[in-house]
Amino acid sequence: MFKKQHFFFFLVILFLIVGFRILHKKTVLLDEVDVNELPVELVLENLKGQKYSHKIEKIDLDKVEIGRQIIFDGKAKKGKRISPFFVCTDCHNTVKETELLKETSPEKRLEYAQKNNLPFLQGSTFWGIYNRTSFYNDDYIKKYKDIIKNAKDSLSNAIQVCGKYCSSGRYLNTWELEAVLHYFKKNELKIKDLSLDKKEYKNILYWQKLDSDEKKALVNKIESAYSTAFPATFLPTMPREQRKYGEGGNVKNGEFIYEKSCMYCHENKRVTFLSLSKDRLSAKMFVKHLKDYSDLNLYQIIRWGTYAKAGRKQYMPHYTKEKMSDQQIEDLVAYIKTLAKKSK
Repeated sequence: MFKKQHFFFFLVILFLIVGFRILHKKTVLLDEVDVNELPVELVLENLKGQKYSHKIEKIDLDKVEIGRQIIFDGKAKKGKRISPFFVCTDCHNTVKETELLKETSPEKRLEYAQKNNLPFLQGSTFWGIYNRTSFYNDDYIKKYKDIIKNAKDSLSNAIQVCGKYCSSGRYLNTWELEAVLHYFKKNELKIKDLSLDKKEYKNILYWQKLDSDEKKALVNKIESAYSTAFPATFLPTMPREQRKYGEGGNVKNGEFIYEKSCMYCHENKRVTFLSLSKDRLSAKMFVKHLKDYSDLNLYQIIRWGTYAKAGRKQYMPHYTKEKMSDQQIEDLVAYIKTLAKKSK
């Protein structure tokens, strides 16, 4: 009887051990799949013990829809326009702009834009903006100075600066700001969006077992896989002696830039006073001014843009070094000169 009891007890223990291992194995497999869907925010919060200043605890889908209306339409159905002149998508895409998030060069942006038929714009994409921690960087600090003093490290304040100054509009009301933040939260980065390897996935899964150095290394790896801040370098107008005037330029790239940058705002005067089309007249106008320094000179207007002024609030934002390269300007000029020579 004693032996039978011990044998029975042994079977029970064995069953529990085997069952636990099977269950544990299944749980780990489920967890490994779920790692892909983990918000980057949550993972970094666990590893760093810090929260975003703009953290949204729970998404409100009604607010997400209001935020979408503000970003795409310039206003919510129940509210007034943020700006009489612009909407957010005049300058910003809302989807990813490069194949790998850590690639932000103008060459990679143009390649991805061509592949996915996206506008090639001056502003950084809103996709993943919820996961950024720095705004209006580098030369924008020199341009806006005290205006962005409280916005550089605050997404909420950065949105307000954009509403009031960049879009020549007004500050958002509290409910409007909340809605935009909820929209950004809905479109936050997930671990699956980053180019991480199996070891890093495993470390994310078992983050509580990591020591401080391992956590720091994992944080660095995650944050280097996407842009927590976009660089911004202002360039002067290219001197005449450095201009190639389109010689050797890629006409195909230039045509895409003309369509998805220039005409994106200027076709039929969509948000501007200057109307452009793919005709000889528009092209010849630009060719005529290629060697001067004016708002009709492509080398100048791309780098300097224009400024809002009384009666003409629809100013043109400029392209930084990171948003359009000198070679891409030459590609654009090459296309413009080709278009100007076309027969009617």
